[in-house]
Amino acid sequence: MIVTLIGMKHCGKTTLGQALAARWQCPFYDVDQMIEERHACKTGQRLTVREIFKQEGEARFHELETQVVCDLYLRLSDATGHHVIAVGGRTALNTKVDELLTALGVIVYLEVSPKEMFARVQRGGLPPFVDENDPLGHFARLYEERAPHYRRLANLTVNLDGLSPAAGLEKLCGELERMDQTARA
Repeated sequence: MIVTLIGMKHCGKTTLGQALAARWQCPFYDVDQMIEERHACKTGQRLTVREIFKQEGEARFHELETQVVCDLYLRLSDATGHHVIAVGGRTALNTKVDELLTALGVIVYLEVSPKEMFARVQRGGLPPFVDENDPLGHFARLYEERAPHYRRLANLTVNLDGLSPAAGLEKLCGELERMDQTARA
């Protein structure tokens, strides 16, 4: 089973993705990290995804993201066993990769309420795309804009409100097992 985790920044995609991959003893692919690596190889400059987005703009960022997702698709389209992928928070807005992600396997939307999500975002520092003059209002609008895209792509939605990473992993595993059993029945 190939599982792709989607959702807003700080919803737990990387944390739960790494934990799920460790539990399944399988590879974990972090699309943001892969974008950073690809950018570094092309430019010789090591930047974070935030810095790439800020310096090079949305169009260039989407181009890099599309290349990375395409590479993953080519690598995993005939793969067997378990694989876990975590994509960036904006990936669901990049319609060029919808079919590739859907073809790979199960897409799981890690849902967290806007209030809890904003608190997590604040702890990590505001992303460059959030308006510094009205961070809460702008974040709420982004959340409302993106949530339908996550729901549209997802085969499964797992709400993580109030859960620790360990409890979130247990809930995610339980939902994936139920989904797998239903598919086999």
